[in-house]
Amino acid sequence: GAEKFIDIKCRKAGLEPACVVIVATIRALKMHGGVKKEDLKKENLSALEAGMSNLQRHVENIKKFNLPAVVSINRFSADTDAEINLVKEKCKALGVEALMADHWAMGGEGAADVARAVVKTIDESKGKLKYLYPDEMPLFEKIRTIAKEIYRANDATADKSIKDQLKTWE
Repeated sequence: GAEKFIDIKCRKAGLEPACVVIVATIRALKMHGGVKKEDLKKENLSALEAGMSNLQRHVENIKKFNLPAVVSINRFSADTDAEINLVKEKCKALGVEALMADHWAMGGEGAADVARAVVKTIDESKGKLKYLYPDEMPLFEKIRTIAKEIYRANDATADKSIKDQLKTWE
């Protein structure tokens, strides 16, 4: 979603984000680490650490746009202090700040720390939006760039009929 928003929506609407908030949950990170839904309420630091590769990829992708990021860890009641600390430590190693957001239970006050971190990040950032590709790039080359840069594909291919259709749209 971020790639489409930044490369298409921001470009066409003239928007320039100053910071990106990446929303994560410990539950989702544990699922990415292989935990089954029925076991998500149990602390599992090894699965959480394995699942951090998903969050790492999102952070890396946002950095490709030269934008700073803050990670909002949306709290679930079963999240343990050890799990929260692990996510914060791993995010710090990635060069982003991670904060707990408890707005589901506390309303706006539960997200105030995240908001303050966003403002601080914007104030301290030297980042200036950089698009992944130039607007005038041919459509298939845009697809190839997204496949390689965002999804880490080695390359992208398409039948002649697809490439011809893309040229017609251009």
